[in-house]
Amino acid sequence: MAYRRRQGPRWGLILGFLVLGTAGLAIVSYIVPVKEWLPLSSAVPLRAAASPTPVPTPEPTPETAEAHLARGDALLAQGQWPEAVGVYGDALRVSPQHVTATARSARGLLYLNRLAEGLERAQRAVDLDPRSAEAQAVLALALNWGHNPDRALIVARRAIELDPKSPEALAYLGEALVDKYRLREAEESLDKAEALDKNHPEVWRIRGYLLETNADYHAAITAYRKAIELAPKRSYLYLSLGQALRTTRRYDEAIQAFTTAAELAPTDPRPHGGLGMVYYAREEYVRALPPLEHAVQLDPRYANGYAQMAWVYYVQRDHARALPLFEKAISLEPDQGRVAQYRHALGWIYLSLKQPEKAREQFTRALELNPELQGAKEGLAQIEPR
Repeated sequence: MAYRRRQGPRWGLILGFLVLGTAGLAIVSYIVPVKEWLPLSSAVPLRAAASPTPVPTPEPTPETAEAHLARGDALLAQGQWPEAVGVYGDALRVSPQHVTATARSARGLLYLNRLAEGLERAQRAVDLDPRSAEAQAVLALALNWGHNPDRALIVARRAIELDPKSPEALAYLGEALVDKYRLREAEESLDKAEALDKNHPEVWRIRGYLLETNADYHAAITAYRKAIELAPKRSYLYLSLGQALRTTRRYDEAIQAFTTAAELAPTDPRPHGGLGMVYYAREEYVRALPPLEHAVQLDPRYANGYAQMAWVYYVQRDHARALPLFEKAISLEPDQGRVAQYRHALGWIYLSLKQPEKAREQFTRALELNPELQGAKEGLAQIEPR
């Protein structure tokens, strides 16, 4: 009979179950965090129950150059030249190499009659991008208004080469041609500009200038009024209209035009200069002086204001007051044709003061600038021995 060992507890099996149970508990603890199966009274408070952490306010995003540019364009369209120049300056602070903002700020400066600054800004725009037709066109305008029509012709043609469909570039070419008295070519250029855009105010302004140069003042007035109808907030258009109205002795209408220009551009001395010259034309000399004085207060470098005051005193034979004003105008005036006129007047003042040598000098210098100046020739003839 086979020998059988007595059956006792199966310790190996029991130990195995204990090991498995411990491992299972570890696995459950890993999968389900302990806090989830502890009593609620001892559970860790959830984050949602705590005081909310304040969210930091984001820093404001700076405006882009394009946003400033859009605001500047709107101000320019409204005739708010100083404000437009300031906003274009904001664009340039964000993006100093922005060609469009540079060119349009130059335009605003020109409309403000800040010609030297406008020319410098327009040249910078071209330096930044010589292939910008807009920058070249604005530079042409700056050069022509700055009494350099020869270079304005070159630059305007460059703008047209870059953009043959730019009515503005064609118009500015026409304006420079008018100043060179190449009137037929100017008309051809303006015809091309008008064919591209019949409602461009600059085309109509320069059309008026061409007609005025041809002494067709009534047609010029019509053209200026058309430009104003298209751009009623551009103060400089009223200056052109007022000048043509004054020339045709429509003085009340001229006063209204200059007054409107002054309202649109309170810091511009030219409307006040225009008002002074209307009263001068009416021989109302007492009324002529206050607006002229105000003009040079607004801009102490406004050469035309000093010259106009000088003419008011000159025709009244108040030579003591006229003389220093002509000298001041000569020191500031870039247009050598005007300087010739002022020197011619000084010659006659010195002649009346019995200072023939000073008179000779002024007449001679006037004729060097304008050999056709008949008054200077006559003055010189009175001094020269027969």
